[in-house]
Amino acid sequence: MEEPKEIKHILHRIRLLQGITRVYVLSNDEKKYVNTHEDENNLGVLEAVKRTYCVCAVHDSTWREPTQTIVKQENGEIIFPPVVFPEVPAHHVVSSSPGLEIHTYLAKRVRIEGDEATLLIGFDL
Repeated sequence: MEEPKEIKHILHRIRLLQGITRVYVLSNDEKKYVNTHEDENNLGVLEAVKRTYCVCAVHDSTWREPTQTIVKQENGEIIFPPVVFPEVPAHHVVSSSPGLEIHTYLAKRVRIEGDEATLLIGFDL
């Protein structure tokens, strides 16, 4: 199925960012897998896969620092909140790093190399 022009534009913008090595759009089945296997405290990832589009961006150590706090403590529990991703010109944009199980799952799909990491970015058009 052909991706809408807006998606191609967004993917192109993400690919141009310093430190991003690959970009992959998750299928609905992959989003469901992530939703059912990610830790319930990783609110950012769980929000990202609820969006119409969810992109896995692979990045190296030259990637920028997060725009917000990526770990919070609430009621004695560690929470990973959704983080804004200002480089994506879309609606309801959130991002978060997945936990180890989901990172490993995604790494098999996008061929992670060395110390690269994954970041999920969810958005609506």
